[in-house]
Amino acid sequence: MSQPPKEPQHPEQKPPEFRFRTKPVQERTIWESYAVLPARTRLYVSLGITAFAAIGLYVSDQLEKSYPVPNPAPKEDVDASRSTRSPTPSSS
Repeated sequence: MSQPPKEPQHPEQKPPEFRFRTKPVQERTIWESYAVLPARTRLYVSLGITAFAAIGLYVSDQLEKSYPVPNPAPKEDVDASRSTRSPTPSSS
């Protein structure tokens, strides 16, 4: 009459389901669409964006060297305009 001890029932561990995986494509946000992509594809997209940004920084530096910004005004004119201003009272 003795019964064998009952083993604890463990439900099977399922990977978490993400709701955005079941959404239709038209209803997903950009982030949800990005998250659904395979890991390798996300890596390639990230590397592509990083390379594009690095090339943009390099090209902008080269353009600044090729086409320098002209000075807006000589220092003498700036100093002269400062001397014509009335002094502000100091609070003591």
